[in-house]
Amino acid sequence: MRPGPVVVVGAGSAGLATAAALQRAGVEAVVLEQGDGVAASWRSRHEDLRLNTIRWMSGLPGLRLPRSAGRWVSRDDYVAYLDRFARSRRLHVRFGVRVRRVDGAPGGWRVTTSAGERESDHVVVAGGHDRLPWLPDWPGRDRFGGPVMHVAALRRAADLRGRRVLLVGAGNSAVEIAGHLVEAGVEALWVSVRTPPNILPRELAGLPLHPLAALSRVLPEGVRDAGARALSRLAFGDLSSYGLPLPPQGPFERMRTAGVTVAVDQGFVGHLKAGRLEIVAAVAGFDGEEVVLRGGRRLRPDVVLAATGYRSGLEPLVGHLGVLDAGGRPHGGPGSAAAPGLWFVGYHSAIEGTLRRHPAEAARVARAVARARRRATAA
Repeated sequence: MRPGPVVVVGAGSAGLATAAALQRAGVEAVVLEQGDGVAASWRSRHEDLRLNTIRWMSGLPGLRLPRSAGRWVSRDDYVAYLDRFARSRRLHVRFGVRVRRVDGAPGGWRVTTSAGERESDHVVVAGGHDRLPWLPDWPGRDRFGGPVMHVAALRRAADLRGRRVLLVGAGNSAVEIAGHLVEAGVEALWVSVRTPPNILPRELAGLPLHPLAALSRVLPEGVRDAGARALSRLAFGDLSSYGLPLPPQGPFERMRTAGVTVAVDQGFVGHLKAGRLEIVAAVAGFDGEEVVLRGGRRLRPDVVLAATGYRSGLEPLVGHLGVLDAGGRPHGGPGSAAAPGLWFVGYHSAIEGTLRRHPAEAARVARAVARARRRATAA
């Protein structure tokens, strides 16, 4: 197969970082994006969303996020930044192209898309690990009188003003949106918790903790967990009396074993202590107009908002290639020995910031692709 452009799937931070890294390595790339603009997943999230990672550690190589965006960059400013990055690097992005499947082909890979087929010796999948919202199939859910929606479908917290809301989940998305819901003026807010989260402040005494988390990577996991617990206790005290006992695992251990990241406080704990929201048990099911909790308590919310996580949605694309684990995430690092020339960027979260990892992963892939092509040319 004559090497054509490397196919990059997805025009978010990971995909754009990869295309730019390939360009710097002298390798042509084409980015296929099913949306009508870069950062499609960011565009679809609620308007109050901000990065939990500090501005100067969240950009891509060669173009800084502007100081005007502030310390914690908003959704719209981040989308505008990625759009500017793609244009400034003159990246070849084809919008409105849905990638349906990747299959082996002689000398490389065949990519089946809504716009036909493409072949290349290398394919980089960078569609994002939070691509498909996941909603549990609770018993009786389909007979509930009110809306049951994933937090990804909520465009503005203000749309729920005056409503009684049951927020299901205690991860980062739940902790973040809970504060916005209280500030938007919901009539009541219950937060259904199955496993107590590890909650950390975004900053302490005005100092952002993101750089500290990045520097602590050299320390053993147990030391990092102990330090994180100490910071949480210093910032919030003991939350057991409010319904949030100490989690059984520290944040770094839980990230490693379950893929669950830390919840970053943006006002949640203050609202909890002030009684503006209530922690309740996990959802057992629905019974008509009521939600039944474990232990038997019943609630009558107007809206059930599920912050129950996302799935990568990679199974239809590459699930038949044996490169995914039981959770649908790529095995190991960016490449797989079982599928040479097939790469993944942006599918492994990190407490110190997922966005910060994208350029490093992209650079590793670009170097490997350039080396492989040089060897192929010399052979």
